[in-house]
Amino acid sequence: MFIILDCFVTSLLAMTMVIGNALYFIPSLWDNANYLSSFLFYVKKGKPMKSSYLKKYLFISAIFSFVLLLTPSIGIAQKIPPPEEFFGFQAGADFHLINYEQAVDYWKKLEKLSGKIKLFEYGKSSEGKTMIFAVISSEENMAKLDHYKELSKRLSLVRGLADEEAGSLASEGKAIVWIDGGLHATEVAPAQHIIQLTYDLLTDDSQKIKKILDEVIAMLVLPNPDGMDMVAEWYKSNLGTPYETSRLPWLYQKYIGHDNNRDSFMLSVPEMQNINQVVNHEWYPHIFYNHHQTSPFPSLIFVPPDCEPTNPNLHPLLLRWQNFIGTAIALAFESEGKQGVISRFLFDTWYPGYVTQVCDFHNIISTFSETFLYSYATPYFYTVSDFPEEYKDFTISLFFTNPWEGGWWHLRDAVEYCLTSSKAVLDLAAKHREELLYAKYAMGKETMERYQKEPPYGWIIPLEQRDSPAAAQLINKLITLDLEVYQAESSFQADGVSHPKGTYILPTSQPFGRFLKTLFEIQTYPDLRRYPSLWQSIVEPIKLKVPPLRTYDVLGWTLPLQMGVKTFTMNTPLDIKLKRIKMASPPKAKISGSAHYAYVIPYKTNNSVIAINRLLKEGADVMWARESFRAEGKTFSPGAVIVPLSKFSLTKMKKLAEELFLQVLRIKRPPSVKTYKLKLPRVALYKPWRSNMDEGWTRLILENHEFPYTSVHNAEIKAGRLENRFDVIILPNQGMNSIINGHPKGTMPPKFVGGISRSGVRNLRQFVENGGTLVALGSSSNLLVEEFNLPVKNVINSLKSEDFFASGLLIKVALDQNHPIAYGMPEEAAGFFANSPTFQTLPVLKKQEQPLVVGRYPEENIILSGWMLGEKYLQNRAAVVEVPFGKGKIILLGFRVQHRGQTVGT
Repeated sequence: MFIILDCFVTSLLAMTMVIGNALYFIPSLWDNANYLSSFLFYVKKGKPMKSSYLKKYLFISAIFSFVLLLTPSIGIAQKIPPPEEFFGFQAGADFHLINYEQAVDYWKKLEKLSGKIKLFEYGKSSEGKTMIFAVISSEENMAKLDHYKELSKRLSLVRGLADEEAGSLASEGKAIVWIDGGLHATEVAPAQHIIQLTYDLLTDDSQKIKKILDEVIAMLVLPNPDGMDMVAEWYKSNLGTPYETSRLPWLYQKYIGHDNNRDSFMLSVPEMQNINQVVNHEWYPHIFYNHHQTSPFPSLIFVPPDCEPTNPNLHPLLLRWQNFIGTAIALAFESEGKQGVISRFLFDTWYPGYVTQVCDFHNIISTFSETFLYSYATPYFYTVSDFPEEYKDFTISLFFTNPWEGGWWHLRDAVEYCLTSSKAVLDLAAKHREELLYAKYAMGKETMERYQKEPPYGWIIPLEQRDSPAAAQLINKLITLDLEVYQAESSFQADGVSHPKGTYILPTSQPFGRFLKTLFEIQTYPDLRRYPSLWQSIVEPIKLKVPPLRTYDVLGWTLPLQMGVKTFTMNTPLDIKLKRIKMASPPKAKISGSAHYAYVIPYKTNNSVIAINRLLKEGADVMWARESFRAEGKTFSPGAVIVPLSKFSLTKMKKLAEELFLQVLRIKRPPSVKTYKLKLPRVALYKPWRSNMDEGWTRLILENHEFPYTSVHNAEIKAGRLENRFDVIILPNQGMNSIINGHPKGTMPPKFVGGISRSGVRNLRQFVENGGTLVALGSSSNLLVEEFNLPVKNVINSLKSEDFFASGLLIKVALDQNHPIAYGMPEEAAGFFANSPTFQTLPVLKKQEQPLVVGRYPEENIILSGWMLGEKYLQNRAAVVEVPFGKGKIILLGFRVQHRGQTVGT
């Protein structure tokens, strides 16, 4: 008993001395603390004490005891709560998902408790959520964040640095490592692991983590706030029901869903714009780690090296670093006894639109992983009988050294796999900090030097363009991506072509010149069957006589072609004075002529579509010229917009023209030309319960061009009488069976089961027969061709893969400029083709029912960029067809006219 009392008194003595020191500068409290301390010394020594002292000590002791009971000690106040304490469950626990708001609340709590973490806002999501990321490092580094960001910026941009100074900056700087989770929101483990990783970095006092905090600045990012919330809410709403693992019936990003990881050079949505701003204009990280969760079963995680083909413009030093990082991750798994790591399988680096690829072309060493996923936070037990046949005997290979043998797979298992890989990347960055920093400089410098000596030396964008605002959009896109753009300060000649002052020059000799080259050059995709030694990794590579090996994404994307912008490749060096620009503007608006009958606006730019919608909303009379005509000495093409002055004031037209860079002519008298009178159409866009990215992209494009529209679901189409509500119905790219049948019963809550059904097909038919216009994008054309018995045939439907293969490329389309669908288009355009419906029109008995071909593939030289097998099947076939049907019409757009928002030219 005395031993216990002695220990208690000793502990209380120490505590009161700490309190006394803390209260040193408050005299009355300081005295009282000293009284209590003295009293404890007396008790400790067993000495007697005066009763007056004893009473005072007991009184003060009571006060301090009461205060201590109500106030947590200093140590407890600084304790960082683990996720399970804060949320009530572990990050990655079965049947639980942390949503974005909860995650940010946790971050905010930790920011108050630790000097090693700071939160940064970086814009709004598509749904208006504040986007936040966390930065974690040692307190010493946190005090100098701006300094380390500036060092990284200087090394990234290269200019003004010599090797020696770059070496000094690399020695002084810190490795900035971006780690994100949840870009694809249904892949839930990466986002959950970010929360656990935050806690681990702040509380783990091991030497490994200490070194990471000393040498690395970690950026932890939840890049899809809207999707993270949607998925958590959907899962929670179905938990414990038969639909617990059912698919989300809408896109987990407002417009583009899974395609958010295909939007990194076009930057169509706020999330990707915000990421680009942080990565390429503010922080300039050295490693960018992008987590995903679709590892090919039965592997448990994919890590680099990636598979073939490899984009030829990637820097060889970057590729070696990527392989090094992937090997370090795999080594960490083997060291921890974790099975199922696979590499060099399924995921290639050909397409530059992934968030990782854009980083690669900014000399940021990207890595990504795909952890295994069952479904959300629901566990599942796997047996060997679930495995594909070739994996059932657990044969190992060089890139699959330790196969998984099955068992339970929990969300927490996936979180642990993400943690292992993230910590391995941070550990590598800490150990190789200086080399990483210098490598970024070295890659930029080598690129600049290389393209000073060899072509392509760059690209020229002429001032004269069919769609000048589109050209300015392209240039500003490049500037936003941190590419250097210049204007000539005098006229010049390049490769025999004369160009005026102000012409845009894009030199390849710049730190990120390989990115420019990738976006602007024509893609020549390698048919992997011809290069077995590059990818087979066997003693005697075998040339295969099989269908072309599938690619992970598209084969050709040349951006100027997609956007309809004329460019020239610089095959010889250019020695003229240039001025770097921060923004490009189209030619200024101009309203010429002084006549007082009508305005005429040429119909050649996408902005003219916006102008028509604004004019109609303002109540103006808007006529569309059905053929070419001359007025005031100028020639106008079919589609020219004629607006009587009586319904639209000059003040309003000046404002409209300035905002949209319009060239407007005022004419004296009505032109001698037939016209259509336009009205604002009542547009419906079909929105299936099978989340459809093409539908989302179409929504975004309609909004960007200011078309009012209504989204309609299955029930509204099945209800019928569509002609009473709409003039136009658009079917996005979707398979026929999917449109008709949708989700099978039992796979989704009843509201989301099924498609438009046969009754919906009949209602669509009735809509057209009664005068409506039905527009089918891509594969939805098959529904109308088959179900409406149209005099049209899709000629590639029955082809086998060994005869026809086209997973995404740019091809030539010849257009009928005299048809309203092609008004304002050039005679030939680049169309994006991905196994797209290709039409042959069939003979009909009645002339008025004859389909009209608006766009056609030529007889030869069809391919513009990329590769396909079976080009002959497209020769002279129809790409765009208008089919009269009853009182209405059906428009079949075979190729992908609005693919991922990139095809501005179509």
